[in-house]
Amino acid sequence: MGLGPVQLISPLGLTYWAVLAGIPVGIIALYFLKLRRRPVQVPSTLLWKRSLEDLHVNSLFQRLRKNLLLFLQLLAVLLVMLALAGPRIRGSSRLGERYVLAIDNSASMGATDVEPTRLEKAKAEARKIVNAMESNDLAMVVTFSDRAKVVSNYTGNRTLLNQRIDAIGPTEATTSLREALQVAAGLANPSKQAEGVAANNIVPPKLKIYTDGGFADVEGFSLGNLEPEVVVIGTAGPSPDAKADDRAKADAKARPPSNNVAILALQTRRNEEKPDVYQVFGRVHNFRAEDVATEARLFKLDPARPGSPGTLLDAIALKVGKQADQSFNFDLPDTGAAELEVRLDVQDDLPLDNRAFTLIGAPRKAQILVVTEGNRYLVDTLRTPLATDRADVIIVTPADYKTDAYRRDVAAGRFDLVIYDRFRPEANPEANALYFGALPPGPAYDKTRAVESPAILDVNASHPLMQYIRELSVVRVLKATIVDPPPGSTVLFEGDSGPLAFVAPRNGFSDAVVCFPLVEGRTFNTDWVTKYSFPLFLFNTLQALGNARESAGEEVHGPGQPVILRAESAPATMTITDPKGKAAATVSRTAQGTFLFNEANATGIYHAKWPPQGVQAFAVNQFDLRESDLAPRGLVPDGIDPDSTAAEPYKIKIGYNPVAGTRRSIQAPHDWWKPIAVLALIVVCLEWYIYNRRVYI
Repeated sequence: MGLGPVQLISPLGLTYWAVLAGIPVGIIALYFLKLRRRPVQVPSTLLWKRSLEDLHVNSLFQRLRKNLLLFLQLLAVLLVMLALAGPRIRGSSRLGERYVLAIDNSASMGATDVEPTRLEKAKAEARKIVNAMESNDLAMVVTFSDRAKVVSNYTGNRTLLNQRIDAIGPTEATTSLREALQVAAGLANPSKQAEGVAANNIVPPKLKIYTDGGFADVEGFSLGNLEPEVVVIGTAGPSPDAKADDRAKADAKARPPSNNVAILALQTRRNEEKPDVYQVFGRVHNFRAEDVATEARLFKLDPARPGSPGTLLDAIALKVGKQADQSFNFDLPDTGAAELEVRLDVQDDLPLDNRAFTLIGAPRKAQILVVTEGNRYLVDTLRTPLATDRADVIIVTPADYKTDAYRRDVAAGRFDLVIYDRFRPEANPEANALYFGALPPGPAYDKTRAVESPAILDVNASHPLMQYIRELSVVRVLKATIVDPPPGSTVLFEGDSGPLAFVAPRNGFSDAVVCFPLVEGRTFNTDWVTKYSFPLFLFNTLQALGNARESAGEEVHGPGQPVILRAESAPATMTITDPKGKAAATVSRTAQGTFLFNEANATGIYHAKWPPQGVQAFAVNQFDLRESDLAPRGLVPDGIDPDSTAAEPYKIKIGYNPVAGTRRSIQAPHDWWKPIAVLALIVVCLEWYIYNRRVYI
């Protein structure tokens, strides 16, 4: 039953309430009918008049004298009856709520547009839910950035939950909500228990996501019985013009501005026209609604003094238009390996992306094995001066490949890349692989279909293997063997009958598959080998899959992402130090001959060292457009109907439905029967105390 915003959730029926209603009536009746007298001996009849007046109290219609004990007893009974009525603020049923508190601690949550930071604000909102929990409520806490972490499993211990929330720290990683949803959905089961507490009642878990919305929509995900609520943290941009039409309001490309200027790219490369000069080039993006005048400063860092400010080498004045990009370039003489940092002279809400790091020098050749019966177009391309400058190439026949010597080398991870030309090995190599006219081993590639004269319709120009390749639409192919790529694959170019080239992941490696052979015997199967795009494709493959680099500054690593390291020798372990010079981890050599480092969680320059004097540096940068774009996503601006189609672009899609965010988390309803029952007990104790004072004093 509801009375305005108050609900009564009494477990008692009408019969019990009828009995309870008679209790105060009985108390009043006793005070009418039962006269309590104290026998007193008097020497005169002058007091008889007072005694006769006392007799009038037995009259049912006589007004009650003021009696404090009576009022206290009636008040205690009424409070007990009110407590049994179960008053509460209107809300969902109190069967024992279960909450999943997902807190975004990615890089953008370190923004200071909300004091002190967005992350601290998100933690404060989560603590409100914890502090409002009842005794039979449970909550779990999950943090998410590029990966999810369970901070606390289900527990009703509010002190413990607050401690775990307080301990959540910021990260510099990107944001992905999918893994957090998978963790929450997997643990949002009433049978789950943790901290010695289990959920006794089956109620739909409430998923509360505290974020600024800086992640891609999570489509095609089943939330099950989770009820999502997105609490958007961050300063909202301006609302759209109320007079604008729905199409203008719904333009998802028109992102609101935010107070941030970021470095989104930084690399070094030798100047092709001046081999003794290195170029340091980068890109700055302005997210503000007005032009920004700033300065890009180039510093040389001292490897012997990690964390030091470095030495200023050069500076460039930049004027970046509103919500636009601006490139910059420094030229440096080749003085050997060097560690560099670029800083923007600007004050904004996210200082993290105002710095970027890179290196020059430390070139590395790719170790390549080519298995072919004699495809001269492939072999000649890999023997050009540019290719030999980037890679050491060994060419063998399929018969040679099957010998024990090469079997051991391939299985031991000696090579960075193995190229199979019309040859399918019995087992996958411990290396990246490129297949021409053949498919990798495994059941995923067993279902094939042959096609003739397929046409190339679309090219994935954003993939590293397809950089600068634009003319494939004119390439002719006579025969191809089409297969459906395994899950997680990326199509490189699409034909009218299916994908003609794709890249598939494989246990830390990548398999690039071109579904048609270059030649058939002595005849062409395609004229691709006569186009400029073919050597470009091989050159891109040497760099992307062969790990070849002219300078260490060509590599791009993001915070939280695994870094694969290779040493020129074969040490058993490597010691990695972080940008501040502290030992981050000691990693062991894998069966593939590489070293996998998973603790690159902060931006800066790391150093890998191994005996006797091996040293390798690598840079980690925050180059992510979503993290640097601080405009919160998920809030429907004022003036737009939240249920209209114009509001759809502003919502976050979780599962199969768009979810509109809110500024404040909807707190659980409070039950008031407990404090009312405590108050009734206090009244009873007070009545008992007054009664005894009247008796014994």
